[in-house]
Amino acid sequence: MLSLIGLTWALSSNTFLVMGDMPYTPIDELNLAPEGVLGRKINTTEHAFLLHVGDMKSGSEPCTDERLTKNKQLLSMLTAQPFIYTPGDNEWTDCDRDNLSPRYDELARLAYLKGLMYDSAYFKKAQQLEKFNHQANMVENARWQFADVEFMTLHIAGTHNGRRQILKSDKQLAYQQADARDANNLQWLAQATPTAKGYIIAFQADIYTHQTEQPQCSAKVQQACDGFKVYRDALREFASTVKKPVLVIHGDTGPYCQQRLSNNLTRLNVPGDYMVSDIAKVTLAQQDATVTWQISSLRTGKPLEIQCR
Repeated sequence: MLSLIGLTWALSSNTFLVMGDMPYTPIDELNLAPEGVLGRKINTTEHAFLLHVGDMKSGSEPCTDERLTKNKQLLSMLTAQPFIYTPGDNEWTDCDRDNLSPRYDELARLAYLKGLMYDSAYFKKAQQLEKFNHQANMVENARWQFADVEFMTLHIAGTHNGRRQILKSDKQLAYQQADARDANNLQWLAQATPTAKGYIIAFQADIYTHQTEQPQCSAKVQQACDGFKVYRDALREFASTVKKPVLVIHGDTGPYCQQRLSNNLTRLNVPGDYMVSDIAKVTLAQQDATVTWQISSLRTGKPLEIQCR
């Protein structure tokens, strides 16, 4: 019965759900259980897909196979609709922290995480989305069409996308992989479909709150640099070039808020991160051929009015 309902929603709904930085606590797990407040809301709310922007475990928990597998099973069973995930730092770059036991080589954890999350079942369900595709070089980068809007995920995780706090991996190899992620992410952004009426771009890191005065990271400048500047610049240029509404969705930091960054560029910081055990409900519409969106709390139904600072 659920699958039939889910199919109807996929064909008729202009709404999707987005979450991140969750589950962190036993309370999150209870809320996301089938009979929990969020689990029930998901199953009774029309939506076409559920998007998770990473950090699917607390940074204070070790990155064991058991924990990652358990949380994957919890999240992937939340909906009969496609479940889309992009990695966060808690699942790999932070797995070498001194206060964790056991500690892991972060690059090895990333390889394990990708094998765990992006299996055949994941892609079989994702293929239900219109024009779903993923990047050949980085399977976690995806794009699809929904309500005349193009969605894409980029792998941008905290610790400046794996450039800082490299405690167990080979640093030069970590920098090389960070350079490769940057190149692949920028290429994926540049391949946006020009006929879309708007764009929604999702990743984990809060590239705005974690802005620094340091120079941009590059192959020549690998330390004491801002690994997010390249993305702030690229997204600003992208929005200016397409001249259509662009919504950037991320997690990473506490506030559940939105902020208009420029004329047609807005960001949404999703609920989660210990502070707000909730999921954002986003409904798309077109007004005078312009894409608009309404963001509200799945838990309470109240529209999002808090502005990011």
